[in-house]
Amino acid sequence: MASGSDEVTMDTCAVCLETYTQPKFLPCHHTFCAKCITDLANRQTGGTFPCPSCRKPTSLPEGGVAALQANFYLRKQAENSKEMCKIHNTRELEFYCIRCEEAICINCKMTKHEQHQTEDLPTAIQQKREEIITENARIQKAEKDLRENLKATRAEQQAVLDKKAAVEKNIRDRHAVMVAAADKFRDEALDSLSNVSTDINGDIDQILEQQENDLKELLRIKRQVERAWNLVKASDVVSVVQELKTGRGSEQALAKMTSQKMKAVCRPVLHFKVTGDVILQKTRDFMGTVTKMEMEVAAPEVRVVKRFPCGQDDDIEVFSLCHVDTDPPCVWVSFERRALLKDTPEAKYSEDGKYQRSYRKGRVSRRRYTKGRDTARSGSVSFIVTCCKSLLAAHFNLSNYLSGKATVFSYKNISTDQNNCNVECSINVGAHRAFDVDETEQFFVVVEEPTFPEMWRKVKLYQRPGGDPVSTYTPPAHLSCFQPSDVCFYKLNGEQVLLVTDELNDCIHVVYFQSGQLSNVPFLAPGCPWLIQPTAITVDVSARLWLACRGGTIICMEPVNK
Repeated sequence: MASGSDEVTMDTCAVCLETYTQPKFLPCHHTFCAKCITDLANRQTGGTFPCPSCRKPTSLPEGGVAALQANFYLRKQAENSKEMCKIHNTRELEFYCIRCEEAICINCKMTKHEQHQTEDLPTAIQQKREEIITENARIQKAEKDLRENLKATRAEQQAVLDKKAAVEKNIRDRHAVMVAAADKFRDEALDSLSNVSTDINGDIDQILEQQENDLKELLRIKRQVERAWNLVKASDVVSVVQELKTGRGSEQALAKMTSQKMKAVCRPVLHFKVTGDVILQKTRDFMGTVTKMEMEVAAPEVRVVKRFPCGQDDDIEVFSLCHVDTDPPCVWVSFERRALLKDTPEAKYSEDGKYQRSYRKGRVSRRRYTKGRDTARSGSVSFIVTCCKSLLAAHFNLSNYLSGKATVFSYKNISTDQNNCNVECSINVGAHRAFDVDETEQFFVVVEEPTFPEMWRKVKLYQRPGGDPVSTYTPPAHLSCFQPSDVCFYKLNGEQVLLVTDELNDCIHVVYFQSGQLSNVPFLAPGCPWLIQPTAITVDVSARLWLACRGGTIICMEPVNK
């Protein structure tokens, strides 16, 4: 019997979906094959069965199916539709040659196909139709898969366009930063030029004023000398001579007047520490270069469910964030402007991105599954403290000292009062950017800042109570540069993994670790158009991931199969 998905035509039985065989009328005037009516009657009890077309209760006459009226029109049509042999055109096709795989007539069977195995054509055609149905199901499945692949490819194409737009915005933002910085430095240089020129001109003005006064005095003496020839009074003549010998007109006085001149010249000049080629290279480095990055997808996939901006300008960097499961839930965000010793502002937002309030210091770590940063001062020593908390007490914290070293403290005998906790062990590590602790609290991972002459941060895994890293994460070979910004342990497909945000390659590495060894990765949410320079990541109590990107974009992701 054909599948229900086959098309019903005028010469097709609505039950078997085949060409009518012995078509019979039911009392409701609907036509079906005699065999189909028999099967329907046999499956029912009570002597009645519903018509397959109108569902009207139907009873067979005393003679059964044979006593039903035949549909002579459909039977004649079926007889007229019989296919004739192309070789013996007066003979009907009755057999199927298994060897030659073709329909033949009785004459063909007795001549050309005499030694071949054959079977009745209706039986063979029924088998072939069943094969077609099976193959058709395969074709339909392939069509469905192809359509899904096409849909995914189109979605990927749109994601590439979205990512292109996001990267283009990032490039334009960087250009705007450079233009704004260049304008600022230009104005500072012009102000400096004005100040230096004013200072030089001030010195010159003093000399000019003295020289002009001396010239006026000299001209006065000259006029007195010229009048002395015509003076009548002897006292006036004697006075002029005395002034020429011992007064303002004396040789010494004139020498002093003429000595008031520029002994050195000053000019404003532009000093710079790098050449034009270096400036261009640094400008190119800051602007960045666009590369093609291939990323294997981690399963299960995740989707973006929330996205909102925070902060006031593109220069803001979100150092850390946490989701607090209050009523209503909220997101705390800790900002940084690349100034380690300045107070780090912290802002509180609703899950939908509505600003609520701020603090001047980052105090992000509050509940389980979160981590954050706080600042502290002790005498002349300034340091950063990052805490991972279980309920109300810190199990781990990491102090980052100005010396470039850091210490991880783990606690035992935890109480609600952290001051009563006993330090179980402390491990010295390099100056850190971020760190996290796994669910067993036996491993913790640190993003260490680079030490000269290195350029890039490193992700190192430690195990209590040892003092040396048990493994250092090595990124895929095709990533020539790698700049981790944050880490977060996470359950992915039932397995605990380490998520590493890479702000240089706009991606999230999924790192597996077994027996304390960090192994290579697929990527989470590759190609997400809003994932631009991720700087922070954390997980909430609902297993959703919260990410922050440079410029203040906050993204919430959840697994697709949730």
